[in-house]
Amino acid sequence: MIRTRSRPAWAEIDAEALASNVRVMKGIIGSAKLCAVVKADGYGHGAVVVSKILEASGVDWFAVAHVDEAIELREAGVSSPILCLAEPSYGALEAALEHQVTLTLYTRQGIDLYAREARRLHEKGLILDPKVGYHLKVDTGMHRVGADPEEVVDLAEHGREVGLLLAGFWTHMSVADDPPEEGGEDFTKFQIGLFESAKDKLLRLGFKPQLHVANSATGVNYPHARYDMVRTGIALYGCSPSPKTRIAGLKQVLSLKSRVAYIRTVGPGTRPSYGRRRSTCGSETVLATVPLGYADGVPRALFEAGAEVLIRGKRRSLAGMVTMDQVIVDCGSDFDVAVGDEVVFLGSQGEEAIAADEWAEMLGTINYEVLTGIGFRVPRILEEDVESVIGRGISSAVR
Repeated sequence: MIRTRSRPAWAEIDAEALASNVRVMKGIIGSAKLCAVVKADGYGHGAVVVSKILEASGVDWFAVAHVDEAIELREAGVSSPILCLAEPSYGALEAALEHQVTLTLYTRQGIDLYAREARRLHEKGLILDPKVGYHLKVDTGMHRVGADPEEVVDLAEHGREVGLLLAGFWTHMSVADDPPEEGGEDFTKFQIGLFESAKDKLLRLGFKPQLHVANSATGVNYPHARYDMVRTGIALYGCSPSPKTRIAGLKQVLSLKSRVAYIRTVGPGTRPSYGRRRSTCGSETVLATVPLGYADGVPRALFEAGAEVLIRGKRRSLAGMVTMDQVIVDCGSDFDVAVGDEVVFLGSQGEEAIAADEWAEMLGTINYEVLTGIGFRVPRILEEDVESVIGRGISSAVR
C-alpha cells in the first residue's frame, strides 16, 4: 500500500465507529468470544490500522486468510490469537509456527507436515512445545475447503497420534445471511446438524476443541449457533451482511475521499472524458476534476449507473466516464466549488451520505466487494491524522 501524500486521495478510518461496532456485536453475541476477521487487508480498511483498534476494543481473536496476513499483524505488534482460515502451503508452516499463528487444517497431509515441522523447530529450539494446537474445519455444504464430515474423526485421531492438539473445530455457513423467515433456514439447519453430529463424535472421544460456526449473519440470525466464538467480519466495518440481514446501530468505518484538483467552466453541449458519453446542460457548467479513478476502486460502471459524489454537502453527478486515475464531476452552475474542496465518494458530508451498500446496489454486487476493491494506491489513514498526512485543502478556486 502506498503511504505518501503526493495526491489528495485517501480512505479515512473512523476509529470510534469501529470501536462502536465491536460493542454492538458483543451485545448481540453475548458470552461467545468475538473473532475479528481482518483478511484482505481488513476488508480494504488497512489490516494493521483496524487490528490495533480492534485489539484495544477487546476482540478476543483475529482471523486471516493467509499466513502472510498474520505475520503482518504480528510484526505490527498484534499479540492476540490469530487463526488462519485456510490450510497453508508447506512453505508457510515454519513462519506460522514462529509467529504463533493458529492454523486451520483439514487434510491428512496437512496434519502430517505441520506435526513434522513442529518437531523440527522444537528440536532446533525455535519453539517450546511441539504439541501445537490447530483448528479442524469440516465442510458442511459450502464445498470450498474443509474435511468431509465422515473424515473428521479419523483426521482428529490422526492429529493426536502425530502429536498435535485439536484446539478448535469449525465450519462455515453458506446462506445464513437469509434469515429463517426468508428461506435460508432449511439449509442452515442442515449444516448445523452435520456440524453437531461431527462435534458429538469428537467430544465422545475426549476432544475438547473450541467450537465456532457463526459469521456475522449467523451470529445475528441463529443464536443457537454462536457456540464458543463468532467470526465477525463485515459487521465490524459498519455494513450489514446482506439486504435481508440488517444490523441496527452499525456505523460505516471507511470513507473514501479526495479533493478537487482542477476546475474548468465549459459551455453547453460539452462532452467530457473518454467516449464523450454525456453532454453538459446550461449556458455554463463547472467541471471539477478529482484524482481518484478505477485503479483506486471507483468502477467505471458507476458512471452509467448514475453514481454521485459529495462536494460542499451536495450530491454531484459524474460528468463523464471514470478514468484510471481521475473522475470529472458535473457541478452545474455552482461557481463556489473550488480547488481543494473535499470530495466524498463513500461516507458523509453535511446532511448527505453515500454508503457502500449504495454502490453495491448500483453495481449489482455486495458491499464486501466495494470495500475490498479500494486500490493499493489509496492510503488508509485514521480520521484524526488526515490533516497531518494529506495536508489542508487549497481554498482558492482555479477557473
